[in-house]
Amino acid sequence: MPIVRKRRVSLSRTALFLVLAAIVPLTSRPARGENPSWPPPEDATSEDLSDSMYWPDDPDYAWNTDGNNGQWNYYSFMVDNETVRPEETATGMSIDLAWRYTQGDQRVIIAITDSGIKWDEDDLIEAAFLNHAELVNHKPVDMNGNACTGDIDVPAGTVAGFDCNGDRTLTVADYAFMPTLLPEASDGHPKGDKNNNGRLDAGDLILNFSDGVDDDNNGYIDDISGWDFMKDDNDPYDDTRYGHGTGEARDSVSRANNGIGSAGGCNGCRFIPMRVGDSFITDVNDFAQATYYATDLGASLIQSALGTINNNRFAQSAIDYAYEHNVLTVASMADENSRHHNMPTVSNHTLPVHAIQFAGERITEARTFLQYHPCSNYGGQNFLSGAGTSCSSEAVGQTSGVVGLVYSAGLKYNRNLTAGEVFQLMIMGADDIDVPESREVDARDRWSQPGFDQRFGYGRVNANNAVTAVKDGRIPPEVDIVSPTWFSVLYKDQVTSPIEIRGTVQAKRATSFDYVVEWGPGVQPLDGEFTTIDEGSGGPTDVIGGESPIATFDIRNLDGFPIDPEKWDVDSTLGENQHTITVRVRAVAHYDGEIGDVPGEIRRTYYVHSDPDLVKGFPIYLGDGGEGSPKMADIDGDGVRELLYGTAGGELHVIKLTGSEPEELWGGPFLVDHVDGLKETPSDPSEPSYLGAKAYSENPGAVDLARESLTTNAPAIADLDGDGRPEIVAVTYAGTIYVIENDGTVRTGWPKRLPRVPSCSLDPATPSTGPCMSTESRIARGSFAAPVVEDMDQDGRLDVIVSAFDGRIYVFDADGSDVSGFPVEVRYDGTFGGGPPAPNRVFTTAAVADFNKDGVPDILVGSNQLIGEGGNSGAVYLVDGRGNDAPSLYLPNWPVTMTSLNLFPLVAEGITNSPVIGTFDGTQAAVAHGNASSPLIIPGDPGEQTKLNAYPPNILPQRTDYPNDGLDPSSAFGPLSKATQPNTMLPLFSQPALGDMDQDGQPDIVASGGSLNLAINLQSPSDNLKGDNLLSMWSVKTGKMLPASPMVLEDFTFFNSSAIADLTGDGYPEAIIGSGGYYVHAIDGCGREPEGWPKFTGQWIIPTPAVGDVDGDGKLEVAIGTRNGWLYLWHTSAPTTNVIEWESYHHDNRNTGNYDVALDQGDKESGAATPLTEAMCAPPGDDDGGDDDRVLTPSGGCACETAKRSHDVPAGALAAMAAMAAMAVARRRRLARA
Repeated sequence: MPIVRKRRVSLSRTALFLVLAAIVPLTSRPARGENPSWPPPEDATSEDLSDSMYWPDDPDYAWNTDGNNGQWNYYSFMVDNETVRPEETATGMSIDLAWRYTQGDQRVIIAITDSGIKWDEDDLIEAAFLNHAELVNHKPVDMNGNACTGDIDVPAGTVAGFDCNGDRTLTVADYAFMPTLLPEASDGHPKGDKNNNGRLDAGDLILNFSDGVDDDNNGYIDDISGWDFMKDDNDPYDDTRYGHGTGEARDSVSRANNGIGSAGGCNGCRFIPMRVGDSFITDVNDFAQATYYATDLGASLIQSALGTINNNRFAQSAIDYAYEHNVLTVASMADENSRHHNMPTVSNHTLPVHAIQFAGERITEARTFLQYHPCSNYGGQNFLSGAGTSCSSEAVGQTSGVVGLVYSAGLKYNRNLTAGEVFQLMIMGADDIDVPESREVDARDRWSQPGFDQRFGYGRVNANNAVTAVKDGRIPPEVDIVSPTWFSVLYKDQVTSPIEIRGTVQAKRATSFDYVVEWGPGVQPLDGEFTTIDEGSGGPTDVIGGESPIATFDIRNLDGFPIDPEKWDVDSTLGENQHTITVRVRAVAHYDGEIGDVPGEIRRTYYVHSDPDLVKGFPIYLGDGGEGSPKMADIDGDGVRELLYGTAGGELHVIKLTGSEPEELWGGPFLVDHVDGLKETPSDPSEPSYLGAKAYSENPGAVDLARESLTTNAPAIADLDGDGRPEIVAVTYAGTIYVIENDGTVRTGWPKRLPRVPSCSLDPATPSTGPCMSTESRIARGSFAAPVVEDMDQDGRLDVIVSAFDGRIYVFDADGSDVSGFPVEVRYDGTFGGGPPAPNRVFTTAAVADFNKDGVPDILVGSNQLIGEGGNSGAVYLVDGRGNDAPSLYLPNWPVTMTSLNLFPLVAEGITNSPVIGTFDGTQAAVAHGNASSPLIIPGDPGEQTKLNAYPPNILPQRTDYPNDGLDPSSAFGPLSKATQPNTMLPLFSQPALGDMDQDGQPDIVASGGSLNLAINLQSPSDNLKGDNLLSMWSVKTGKMLPASPMVLEDFTFFNSSAIADLTGDGYPEAIIGSGGYYVHAIDGCGREPEGWPKFTGQWIIPTPAVGDVDGDGKLEVAIGTRNGWLYLWHTSAPTTNVIEWESYHHDNRNTGNYDVALDQGDKESGAATPLTEAMCAPPGDDDGGDDDRVLTPSGGCACETAKRSHDVPAGALAAMAAMAAMAVARRRRLARA
């Protein structure tokens, strides 16, 4: 259907308005307005709906010529605009046209998994779902104190005794006259305002009516209105008031035509607030538990604008459970204008969504309404484009509102839609985005083409198309692929038979259907580029696939891979998609009569590849996300290292490779405990149990219950007790610390569970008495950090150091007892930056070294505390190793503040990049950087910092060749860098590492991030600046970048760090690092890579690689994992006697982060005798004519050049950089903070 103009007509409201008008003052809500001409009648056209007389009276809905853009993304018409492309006839998603048939059914419940809800959001108070079954002993009464007799409509039928206002829905307004509500009314507070926010809301009902009884026997005690799975309590209030979840609810379910705020897409639907984190960055276990809960409660869809820190099979099982119960999960593509695969979006059975926007400041001057939003991701999994200005998060919210309308239409027209049908209605009803001029050289817009493309998916959401199809009975066939999973690499040199493509095809409503299975080269092949694999047909009772494959696909003889660079897609200029194929299944349902043929389809992105360096049996599919980093250590004492790897599923694998196949040392992985709520025996009396819930109890054993995640850190391995056998220390994201003996048993005295941190009380009558989370205290139970092992009390035995989300550093001895002086609380005193900031997490892994030479190692960490204006500074702390027993907790002149942009909650606020330690020209120093600030080399006595973020006087290197001490500005690139210039390198999201890259006898700094242009492009797509993801290397001796630094990477390096080892044998080590762009690089200071590198994985890489000999052949292997659950291991030709500078995450197996700690492998003395120079890096023919004729030539790998460079690079202005980078997240933050 073309994108056409239209306007709005409506049916008038009933006398219900009069009832609600009387109630509103008592619930402290603003006065209600109403346009009697809304919603529109069924015969209204787009042209009609362009008339304001048919608009709801929500003040944010209307556009005007004075600059109010209104809810442009809902319109089916084109506003007055003389600059827009003539092919475009609508600004938005035609939600206004869909409202002709339904504005949402209150039985359709949208489950919002997010940061919780701000209960005082006026436009959502009446939209919050109330669980009548939990309120059976608290039924509302009318103004005369009599029991209300009205029925409410629920998915299973009707329930009597809850409706007081005649709207057949149980809402907060029904409780306006409840005599048992406390406290009594007071100035500015209605009766029952127990959470003290000036309104009567669902949060007040939770506080008033929670009685400790599970009235509905669903396993969740007093789940009156949602649940908090982060804190495991029954109040999903957003206690930090971050607001992201509230913004999501506004997008999808805000009431309409009530004179308040904006109109939600499904304004007649209700929502269940489910808190799964304190922002949009969350633990996937909490998301999954919420999904199970919402499905059992009767939700119609899951609204998930999240990026989970981890991913596992439990999450996939929850999404599958929802899908099987006809609950669709709408998921975010993420917000970084990047290809990395957001989690849990790339699970099966989700509907991924990204954002498009209008080009310009005003809709009356926009040249297009189909512009790719710069803070949205792309790729083969990008199915839909949702219109909105606040990144993929808003796109998820708005699209969820449309999905709610589709489910509502299904109820109205008795269609009883399945999740698979709703999925197909959405993608098949989308408006194709095909802008021919986007395919021209130097186009202003991102590439689009007929049909699917990776930037826009199947096109812009069209609510009217989807709802009308339901009304008319044009229901597409269900088409599904479940295996191979998204982004699987299919190895031609490993498979011995055709690949089985598993899923289902069915069309139960149609007379018959046909289907075809096809493949095509690349991520977005045109229709004419597909080749048929198999085809067939069926009738209404047939299901193709299921227990058998839909088709088999023999990849062994596929030609044309890797794809010739001349045929690379425009968004894969570094070869990211050179191994890519697309498999799709198309089906057509044949109906009798006027309906005729209705299509449906599904696709998956795979890779066809060969890699002779893979160790036999690898990659291994572990099934759970590999966000943690591998280690290599000899656990069984046979003289050969094992490969250790923890997963997001709570499994610690110890893999032995001396046999013919990889095998688990203990017969299987070590399993950590289940998450809170799913344990047979709760850890403490305050912990609830959800095991009685339907999802877990109805078919015992069907759900593999979630375990705490071993996520984004690495285990430590050391002999804690001196018995000659190593122990393994592992910390879960939820905050449980394990010490595991070398036989796989748990050491006596362990595990240790970090203290619980509840939400702060909202009831002034019962204030909290201990540490709790609130707007003033952003702390929690848990840990992101790796454990560090060091002898802190000098008793000759090693101790365990853990940084925690409650803002503390814990130190335990080998038997699990607290070491004297610990835990310590890390807090900034407010010397600079306007006073002490709110307590916050310690996200970083500690580094340890004895800085003050008292014989006790000191502890170096960063804190998430937000310092200064906008929270755009952070601090690094050097904690005296005696902790609270020391005269002062911090060493003199510490902490040190530095610029660190407040980009994202949890992962990029304050200092979240773990600092490290080294000795530089005889001086021991810390190396730290913030988010988008250059590394600082800070000695044990930094000198007095005179103001916020000022360079301390003693930073290294002390310079005589430059006006300032420290490193060169990060805009001063090496002369052979192939990154776009002029530009500035911003270390972002990642962890620094140290290694003597140039073999000048001093460790150099290796850090990754992105260019300033990259940040600018996130904010403004029209600048057309070339932005790069970068890996930088600085010589601390000179302060300058190495000759080829920074090097170009394919994607962001979230949480990554480099391993550093010589893989080529030339004496110059390589930095080994992965990214979200699928490749693992091994890059030296000249920008060269060994033959056969970089290594391709096809997936998002977060871990730091590990290097070591795990098969006993005397040569190094390299291990790394991916977020999709694959563990990789490659052979190299490098002997174990080569230079190894940084063997794994945080340097060594004790995770000391200290370069000076001796490794038990490698030989630093085997390095090159001559320091690396520019002349030695230059390719043949580029010799500068100097005396040094020892020119090193590349032996293989990536040439990664992005643009012609300039050698004359002006120093960048840090303030301008900070402003641009901060603007890059402003749109998202608008949604979150509003």
